[in-house]
Amino acid sequence: MISYRQQAYLDAMDIGVWCLRETSSPAAPALDSAPGLKLGPGGGGVLLICAADTDSASRLANDISRALGNVPVWAWPEPGDSATSLTCAVEDNLFTTVAIFGNELANKFFSDELPVSLGSAKLVLFPAMEDIQSQAEARQALWATLCHTGMVAN
Repeated sequence: MISYRQQAYLDAMDIGVWCLRETSSPAAPALDSAPGLKLGPGGGGVLLICAADTDSASRLANDISRALGNVPVWAWPEPGDSATSLTCAVEDNLFTTVAIFGNELANKFFSDELPVSLGSAKLVLFPAMEDIQSQAEARQALWATLCHTGMVAN
């Protein structure tokens, strides 16, 4: 899926784009009441969503970034007009993986079950940052998820 900006560029150059037809599939997740996001620095195709900006600057966040082997983009919920929606963040930055830390945070974006993907990005649920910091089981679950999803090579 290409972003609206990319589509506008292609339209301006009179280049047609082939698109898959939409078939009757389960309803797309409702993100109307979802909070906006503040994106931090980083690059690559991985977006990591934590509960607060302080989480993204923690030692744990640095360790997770090093384990991934690249510099992911960290994001956190941000009220106000300067925030971007999760859908726009995925489309505009071409993220291929979006990981959310904790069920509580995931429920803010998706009221019911976490979908498998959002646009071109697969969605991954990690344990909450507080749990990873304090519980060995959560750290093991994080590592297992990182390996299972192919975000790191074990």
